[in-house]
Amino acid sequence: MRMSGKSAAQGGTSRAGGRRARTVALLAGAGTLAAVTVLGAQTASADSSTNITGGGASYQSYGEVFTVHDYSADGYAVVGYLYSYDDGLTHTCLNTNGEAGAAKVCNYSFAEGTAVEWQVCRRKSGVDYNCSAVRLDYS
Repeated sequence: MRMSGKSAAQGGTSRAGGRRARTVALLAGAGTLAAVTVLGAQTASADSSTNITGGGASYQSYGEVFTVHDYSADGYAVVGYLYSYDDGLTHTCLNTNGEAGAAKVCNYSFAEGTAVEWQVCRRKSGVDYNCSAVRLDYS
């Protein structure tokens, strides 16, 4: 067997060592491809939530459930806006129940994988205040 100018201890390799290194590299590449293939097969979905002063909202991708919470009996309602790329409409989910009241649950039906953008705000006399950042999720 022919060796390189350096010993194996000095970083040199034999042909057998070179083949072994190439085989390990190929197997590592195959593992990466397998991981990418498995990850690529997952359904696009997301669940998220956010809070603002006096309220909050959450979006659950399975079932397209948008829930709006009003945590304060302060005269403000809490409103959630959900824009669907499926139907091109902005849907409104309004909670006027106050601190002692139940969450407002709005259930929608969009095509699987549809992008949705949503936001939650406080509302008084028809004017929105203290809105959250717009979030992007998928059904």
